[in-house]
Amino acid sequence: MALTSLELFTLFSVITCAVLYFSSHIFHAKLPLPPGPNSQRWIPSNVDLPKIRPWLTYAAEWKKLYGDLIYIRVLGNPILVLNSAAVASDLLEKRSSKYSSRPRRTMVVDLMGWNWLASSFPYGPWLQKHRAIFHRYLPQNDSSTRWHSLQTQETHTLLCSLLLNPTEFRHHIRTAAAGIVLKMTYGLKVGAGDEYVVLADQAIAGLAQAGIFGTYLVDYMPFLKYAPSWFSFKRKALAWRKLSHAMLNVPFASAQQEMAQGIASKCLVSQELEGISGLADKSTAENIIKNVAGTLYVAGADTVVSTLAAFFLAMSIHPEIQQRAQAEIDRVTGHGQRLPLFTDRPQLAFIDYVCYELLRWNPVTPLGLAHYVTEEDEYRGFRIPKGTTVLPNVWAILHEPETYPDPLAFNPNRFAPENRTEGKNPLPDPAFGFGRRFCPGRILAFDTIWIAVASILVVYDISKSRDETGALKEPAVEFTPHMLRFILYLLPALSPRVQQLRHN
Repeated sequence: MALTSLELFTLFSVITCAVLYFSSHIFHAKLPLPPGPNSQRWIPSNVDLPKIRPWLTYAAEWKKLYGDLIYIRVLGNPILVLNSAAVASDLLEKRSSKYSSRPRRTMVVDLMGWNWLASSFPYGPWLQKHRAIFHRYLPQNDSSTRWHSLQTQETHTLLCSLLLNPTEFRHHIRTAAAGIVLKMTYGLKVGAGDEYVVLADQAIAGLAQAGIFGTYLVDYMPFLKYAPSWFSFKRKALAWRKLSHAMLNVPFASAQQEMAQGIASKCLVSQELEGISGLADKSTAENIIKNVAGTLYVAGADTVVSTLAAFFLAMSIHPEIQQRAQAEIDRVTGHGQRLPLFTDRPQLAFIDYVCYELLRWNPVTPLGLAHYVTEEDEYRGFRIPKGTTVLPNVWAILHEPETYPDPLAFNPNRFAPENRTEGKNPLPDPAFGFGRRFCPGRILAFDTIWIAVASILVVYDISKSRDETGALKEPAVEFTPHMLRFILYLLPALSPRVQQLRHN
């Protein structure tokens, strides 16, 4: 049977597309994998990943050996470490359609029960339903003032708590951060020794320990989740699971109870639950609201807490920076005649620089949050297989000597306009993630850090503590080696700068 011209053209088009498709796949298959300790071997072999502060090894020894892209296979699991801002931007931002998902975290999600944490969701419609609520309540530009009053109020409570018991400064920071998030999310108030603050401390501690992908073998071999309960990692997971479920359910139940009693304040949970009250099947919508609220609760317990604790450390070892910041604030607030306001921010540029440097100096998530490749890709002549877990080395990115000169030094002035030319010293946005997985609470977190830093510097001098002989104790610049980093040891000395404040 003779073919018509249209049929011949269609057949030719199909054959051409097929040839191009298979040629492309053959070409990609022939491309080398990115360099790494075992990337070029035909038979996959195991690699002992660095266990203690892996971001430092990737940024130093391994970067010298392999460069900005490090490809590793562990028990058949491909992992790609991104060691520079350029490759992170090229892949996670410019090619976000392929790099915005998350790997399955068997230990954290399946065993520890963090399956409700929105930041761990694969990219797709389920995540988008959650992010829609985030965007309704979180400021998306620097001009938003929605939560400034609450942030200021909790900061003033923090100042009083530091005066009464300065040695517990970390707990006071945690309480202030939790106070903001719990009030805006659940309408709940917190106080010293509050159960919600203690719960956040305990739950986040487990997440921090297990958070880096591959910390436990079960991440590479998911079938191990069916191992007997007496295995060490299963016992840990069970204990941590109770805490993660409590963090999700306890404050949500309290908010629901206050709504039932008619005493609930206006907050995310009350407004969203009222919005779905007319639905016939509310279970899915209610779960989304609960997940969003719980994720905000977790977020309020990491970046802000870690950064403000690091602030006390930085000020105790850099009195000259503290004095410069205080001089700037004193000019604006009349030398302690009042506490700073958000409206003062345009006149307090150096306080901005201090906050930026806190985020850059020791980022709370030095390996970021793992991304996941959903389509095979080619980059710089290398093949990046589908199913690769991508670890953005935030520490390396924020400590590139070419970008941030003298990167280990705490130097807020690097962010002054005259020092941000020719690509030098960009703002530390990687501390909040990349591409489509950029943290939606970035502005809320930065505003909380800013008002706390500015207010503490008005009221207190922060210095090194002294031992029983009166000698100064030199604080160690050491942070925990986990996914979420916090200072290890510090007991700063606080002395009030003003005896009485007049509030505007």
